[in-house]
Amino acid sequence: MEEKNSIILAIYGHLIGQIESNKIPVTIRPKTTIGTVQDDPFDEWVREQIGVVFPQYDIVPTGPLMTPDIIIHDPATNLFLSIEVKKLVQKANGSDPRGLTLDYNSCLPCGSALIKVDKETLVIPCFYLFALISPDSQQIVGSIFMDGDFLNYDFNLHKEAKYANVSEYGHGPYGEGSVRNRKMYTYPNPLNSKLSFLHLRHTLIVKKPDFETFPVAGKATDIVVRDDIYGNSFHYLVIDGLAEEKASPQFAELPHRTDIFKACKQRLKKDRVASIPHLMSKKK
Repeated sequence: MEEKNSIILAIYGHLIGQIESNKIPVTIRPKTTIGTVQDDPFDEWVREQIGVVFPQYDIVPTGPLMTPDIIIHDPATNLFLSIEVKKLVQKANGSDPRGLTLDYNSCLPCGSALIKVDKETLVIPCFYLFALISPDSQQIVGSIFMDGDFLNYDFNLHKEAKYANVSEYGHGPYGEGSVRNRKMYTYPNPLNSKLSFLHLRHTLIVKKPDFETFPVAGKATDIVVRDDIYGNSFHYLVIDGLAEEKASPQFAELPHRTDIFKACKQRLKKDRVASIPHLMSKKK
């Protein structure tokens, strides 16, 4: 556990160091040269930066349409970690382009991920890196590096989602078509500009029990309380590596943020409306 936390801190510290020393911009290639939407140079940049911090580790990209995006392996201890990278391009007015929720496609977020090593299937920790890119796609103006459990700790639900997509055949009047039933998941967007205590900062969000004894705890600025539907309460530290360090962190005195994604729970079911071309008659 301590080695995992040390790796996370080292990656986070390096990334904010790059931001602070202005070693970014991260130039996003135009779509015409990317090849596919998933072939993202920002992901490549993140992977390269992790390799700078840990040249002795295997830093493996998983490939297009795969989740998580990056696997980190320490050959000496056989420790595995994974990182999923999410980026949004900022609007001209400074807000994020999505607001309340973010698309997680057909694989809902989780603090654990499945990978295969040879013939063996492993469950490994998964962290998420959210980055808000400037409107000209030249700088990282905000970022959040977080434990995936902050968004969803139900690994069984995560596994069910991975196998929920099915295809049906024999469709249509001639029986020649098929239907691909693909579930798409939207979960909270931590880059939501309405979350003022996180917006345009560069923060690390981790489980409080895991990090309260680490020296970096002196840079904790907030505690986010995540109450689940079963009555459990999980406390997370928001750490700002660019903030002034407190000699002795008094966690009880920090702002306690509760129900930060309340608006997600207040959404109501909407009936889908078919998109049909509508022509206006020229008759008088």
